[in-house]
This record gives sequence, C-alpha cells and structure tokens, in this order.
Amino acid sequence: MFRSSAPDVTVGKERLADTWDTARTTLAPHLSAAREAVAPYVDQATARVAPYVDEARARVLPAVETARDRLGPTVDTARTRLIEDVVPTVTAAVETARENSAPARAEAKERAAAALLALQGKQRKVRRWPTALFCLAAGAAAGIAAGMLTRGKQPPPPPTPFPTPTPSREQGQSTATTPGPGSPGTG
Repeated sequence: MFRSSAPDVTVGKERLADTWDTARTTLAPHLSAAREAVAPYVDQATARVAPYVDEARARVLPAVETARDRLGPTVDTARTRLIEDVVPTVTAAVETARENSAPARAEAKERAAAALLALQGKQRKVRRWPTALFCLAAGAAAGIAAGMLTRGKQPPPPPTPFPTPTPSREQGQSTATTPGPGSPGTG
C-alpha cells in the first residue's frame, strides 16, 4: 500500500525538478549538435522528394475535383435530410428525455444535498408549522361544509311556546278579594 504525506510529495517534486534541470543542461549541447549534423540530410531529402510530391499532387487534384463534382448533390441531399429530418427528431427526443428525467433529477439533487449535509454532520431543517396550519384550515373548512350540508337537510325545529304561569292559591285568592288599581269598584 502506498502512503505518502504532503512533505514527501514536496521533496519528490523538488528532486524531480533538480534532475530535470541537470538533464536539460547536460543534453542541450548534444541536441544542438545532432540538429546541425542532420540538417544537411533533411535539406537533401526535401530536395529529392519535392518533385515526387508535386507530381502526386498533380495526379490527385483532378480526381479530387471529379469526386467533389459527383458527390456534391449527394452531400447537399444528405445535409438537407440531416437538417430537416434528423435534427428535429433528435431535438424532440432530447426534450422528451429531459422532461421525463425531471423527477429523477430533482430527487438526485435532494439526495445529493442530504448526503452533503450528512457528510458535514448536519441535519436538514424541516418546517412543520406550514403543514399543521394547512391541516387546521382544511379541517375548519371541512367542518363548515359539513355543518352547512346537514343544516340544509334538517327542518327547522318548532318554536317553543312560552310557559303560561299558573297562579298559586295564595296569589289567586288575594287578587280576587282585593281589586287592583284601576279596576271598577275602587273609589
């Protein structure tokens, strides 16, 4: 198993830089001498090959022009088909894939955020009061609706009559013997 620490890596980099500098200073004179020694051969080879390259170019150029003339309409047809048929189909497929993958991408985003919080040792803050408030409002609305529906189906209760007072014996006798004010017989 390979284990290294930051100081070991730094030391290794420094050694590599020193080795590179030493190799470059040692090899530089040899490379320049090799370039000078090879330069006449390269010039001679270029001079010898140049007529063959020119002749090959002269032979191939008419064939390339003929192929371009023959293939031009085919290339134009292929380009037109690509633009009119393939591009719209691929664009529609990409759009459909993007729409269909939206829930999966949203869940992946949520899971990544949760994983990041878990790695940091934190927990996601959950607000429960909006849910409780919504449930309370929904319950109140359901209660009002149920009350309105049941109230509309039941007939109204009959009015309760006022109780008639029944006079007691003492009250009945005293009122009969004693005329009240404004009654006839009082003078």
